[in-house]
Amino acid sequence: MSRWFSANVLQSLPGGRRLWRFSARGSRFIFDSEKTLTLQEPAPPAAVAKNFQSLLRPRLNIAWLPSDKIFLRAVQLPGADAAEIAAMVELQLEKLSPLPVTHIVWSLHLMPRIEGKPDALRTVIVIIADRGAVEEFLGGLERQGFLADRIECPGLDQLLLAKMNEDGLWFFPGAVGEPALLAWHYGGAIQNLTLLPLADGPERASLLKAHIEQIAWAGELEGWLTAPPRIHLVATPAEAESWKPLFEDLAGPGIQIIAPAAPAELAAQSAQRAANNGAAASLLPAEFAARYHRQFTDRLWMRSAMALVSLYVLVVLGYFAFLFEMQQKNDDAHHELAGLGASYTNALLDDMQIKLLTERQNLKYAALDCWKAIAENLPETLTLDTFFFNRAKIDLGGTGNSEQPDDVYAFQDGLKRTTDATRTNLLFTNVNLNSLHIQNGKTAWSFTCNLKSTEIP
Repeated sequence: MSRWFSANVLQSLPGGRRLWRFSARGSRFIFDSEKTLTLQEPAPPAAVAKNFQSLLRPRLNIAWLPSDKIFLRAVQLPGADAAEIAAMVELQLEKLSPLPVTHIVWSLHLMPRIEGKPDALRTVIVIIADRGAVEEFLGGLERQGFLADRIECPGLDQLLLAKMNEDGLWFFPGAVGEPALLAWHYGGAIQNLTLLPLADGPERASLLKAHIEQIAWAGELEGWLTAPPRIHLVATPAEAESWKPLFEDLAGPGIQIIAPAAPAELAAQSAQRAANNGAAASLLPAEFAARYHRQFTDRLWMRSAMALVSLYVLVVLGYFAFLFEMQQKNDDAHHELAGLGASYTNALLDDMQIKLLTERQNLKYAALDCWKAIAENLPETLTLDTFFFNRAKIDLGGTGNSEQPDDVYAFQDGLKRTTDATRTNLLFTNVNLNSLHIQNGKTAWSFTCNLKSTEIP
């Protein structure tokens, strides 16, 4: 039971279909919901379809094969394991089956051992169905979107829920259009089991009587019918009233009315039995089970491949979207950079012009400072003849009346000590005496004075 997470049971009726849904709780299936479907209405995919989620939450799909397509037989076999009993049943199929063995599908169900009789024969219920009818039934289910994991017989669940504890004939009336189920229970076991079609009409009573007399005669010959059968009518009160007159001539010990199990209870029993016994009582042909499993596997692989392809496409699209966004940002950055380049060039030009104007202004004041320094330090004995201001240096030249060069040297020292307008730094970095000539009582001299830089830092 722990394998299954949920179960669906589908019943096919002449006028439509019913779908019961169950959830696994521990070792039981708990009823969830019931849905009525038309013959053309597909089964809800959310309830019955299998996908990736089914790997973690397995879902059991069960379909009830209509009772008119099923044959039930009860045989007594020596108590052995299930494999040996299945082999013994297979050897007797030609005798048990009303159809050729090559044209049927079959399964079996082992009834519990008789209490207190460990050596007694074990009752085996053999379920037989026409293969063509089963394949046609499965084809109709496939067209409605229902892929069955099990094909079950609802009559078997009726027997199991009836809890037959008294000897006699147990009669289960079928629904409209379905055969009735007759079970002969004697000696603590089911000795005979038949699905008998009983159509409405005056011949129904005679057909039922003839069948009961025939089975009773066979039971006397085989030795299991030890007393006149007591009728156990498993039906609702309304159904019982319509069936009781048919048993008046046959009910020696009387008729006992037993309430039948509700359809939802039968569906739960079917799901419980299928989950516990696996495919033991399933009429689903092996090739259909293999094909459904292969389709499910292929569908998972295809969806996985599609998911991977979709993921790859999304990654590629995301990559191109990211690349496009980065390209847009790069283009925007280039456009912005181009605009900044023009602004930067203009700013450089403005800066250069400002520096040039400032330097010109500084040079103008520097020339005045130089002129002032010369005027303040030039001795009276010396005459300034040339004054050439060339940005960073000044070339001076002149003459003197004295034959002594001391005034020239004094003039040089005075220029060297001259400070700028702030009176914190020297005006000249150096003052070089280029020439000093004394001739005919006159002194000719020339200086080169290097100004400190007037550039703007």
